[in-house]
Amino acid sequence: MAGISIACASCGASLKLPDASLVGKRVKCPKCGVRFVLTVPQLGSAELDEVPLQLVDVPVQPAPPMVGTSARWVPDVPAASLPHASLDFTAKPAAPELGNFNIPIAQPESAAAPFAVPGLAINPEPTTGSVIGRVKGRQKKSLNVPMIATLVTLLVGIVAGGIWFMRPQSVNATTGRPKIQPNEAYQESIAELAVSNDAAKSLSPTSGEVIPVDYLPFTPQVLCHMHPAELWKEDRNTAEFQAMLSTLGIWLKEQIELRTRFTPQEISELTFAVNFGPRMSAPEVAAVVRLANPQSDEEYRKRFTANGGRFYADLALEQQGIELYEAKDFCYLKVNETTFALAPANMSESLKMSFKDPALLSSDMELLVTQSDRSRHLTLMFDLGIVDSHREDAFIPQLQQLADKFLFWFGKDVQSVSWSLHLEPNLYMETLLHQTQASTPPKLHRSTQLHLSKLPDDMLRCVRFMRPGTVGSRQMIGRFPAMIKAMEIGTTTHIDSVGVRLVTLLPRNAAANLAAGAMLTWNQSLLTNFDDDSHLTKTEIMKIPETVAERLKMPVLVDFRATPLQEAMEFIGDSIKTEITIDGDAMKGAGFTQVMAQTYNLGSVSALKAIDTIFAKYAGERDPMVMIVDETAKKITISTVSKAKDDGLTPYPTK
Repeated sequence: MAGISIACASCGASLKLPDASLVGKRVKCPKCGVRFVLTVPQLGSAELDEVPLQLVDVPVQPAPPMVGTSARWVPDVPAASLPHASLDFTAKPAAPELGNFNIPIAQPESAAAPFAVPGLAINPEPTTGSVIGRVKGRQKKSLNVPMIATLVTLLVGIVAGGIWFMRPQSVNATTGRPKIQPNEAYQESIAELAVSNDAAKSLSPTSGEVIPVDYLPFTPQVLCHMHPAELWKEDRNTAEFQAMLSTLGIWLKEQIELRTRFTPQEISELTFAVNFGPRMSAPEVAAVVRLANPQSDEEYRKRFTANGGRFYADLALEQQGIELYEAKDFCYLKVNETTFALAPANMSESLKMSFKDPALLSSDMELLVTQSDRSRHLTLMFDLGIVDSHREDAFIPQLQQLADKFLFWFGKDVQSVSWSLHLEPNLYMETLLHQTQASTPPKLHRSTQLHLSKLPDDMLRCVRFMRPGTVGSRQMIGRFPAMIKAMEIGTTTHIDSVGVRLVTLLPRNAAANLAAGAMLTWNQSLLTNFDDDSHLTKTEIMKIPETVAERLKMPVLVDFRATPLQEAMEFIGDSIKTEITIDGDAMKGAGFTQVMAQTYNLGSVSALKAIDTIFAKYAGERDPMVMIVDETAKKITISTVSKAKDDGLTPYPTK
């Protein structure tokens, strides 16, 4: 047996047997450390003692692998070509350590299952004897730490995701997906707002159909629907309302008669529509008129052909009982005995086509029209975004600044507005605000409440810049912010399917007061420069003196027109920031009353001069008026000579 060499089936190293006595004993490969039993059948067996073996020769260290840029995979040597001995390895070899070998015997990854070789029964492990194996081994050692960290992080994420996914939750039976849990508090608030909105809608004094938009030759961007016969009827409430509208009411009446050829008392329903068209062009105005009483064809022709108008013959229209008239300024389409439409003279063809093709509404305006009530006395709807972009064409230069403030008040959340008014039995106003695409009804609801609460203070700041020419105008304009505050208190806000609904309910006589205050403030705003602080009255910018005597020297604008004595004194007192009261007992004893009319146009004079002028009117009476000044209480009392003497008071000289 001397000189016998065998190969280690695990690492392929050549092993030298010292003598035949090693057969049947457990041997250990000095290279890979794998232990196995030598079983050579022709030599017999012996006890399993571990015998050290020696290497035949020391393998040569291979050259380091060349590093390139185009690496390719080289298949391992087939297992069948490996040198082997007829040995039976019963012990599973341990994982070999990385070493240098001449013969690469690493197995492909696909050969993970045990295989049989004739004369050799083994369960081999893949080796790392090749160059590729060594390179991969180095890579594994260098990537060990980050790979472990990545695997741990991934494992934690999988476990956490599994716990979240397996948590108890409701599932949609149709889609199999988890249901979104609703916000109960939000749902309750929405339900409460819906209930309050229904309650607010029930306060409406009318319940008519929606406003019709038939026979309009264009898409309306501003829509105004009214009942002229109701607004101009001989009734105390409506008469006061018309009187308080002042110049606006007069202008509106003139426009109705000019365009329709009928008086307001003859018109049951009137719908005005405005389309702005291109920028820097005049807006187009059309209208649909529904008369209170039927009119004959002769009456129509008499009114429409006046001032150079003519009948437009069209056989197709005549067969349907429709007539078209063209005047110098307007064209008219008679629909039936009580209904006709009108438009500018250059839109006769569009007006004729409107009989078959009604006007198309924008989506924002359509929402408001579906919520409208044609039975209300007055309804105004407009697209805020379009009006804002055409405000230079829609408003005269004097109104530009006021229009900017008006449009800015609504904010960026409002796209379109509907405002309606009914005067009977009480003053009822309803405002619908439709939000923009960037907003939501709850957001618009909050911003509307905030703007409404600030409106009285904003109006007060504007009023401070105004200097009315008469005392009556000054008093009415000065009270207008208080009227706005009362309107705010009487207004409730709600969320509707359209957006936000505001409902205002006030006493019947509030309509005339609001109309008067609004018109006077509006007219005065046209004369006011809101950027110039010098237009503030001196009583607002001047420091108030400490003594009453000095305050009586302050200037006061006196223009009394049948103003009661009490109101005249209150006005003077407000101007000099000093309380002025009238002694009722003294007035009664002298035969005076506190409502005696005072009519003076003195202009800007001192407060003392204004009071003296009033006293001079009654100087010839048996018990003339006098003024008592209380410097301690900063108060002025109007009394008489005899009453002041009885009270032991010294009159203050007015001369």
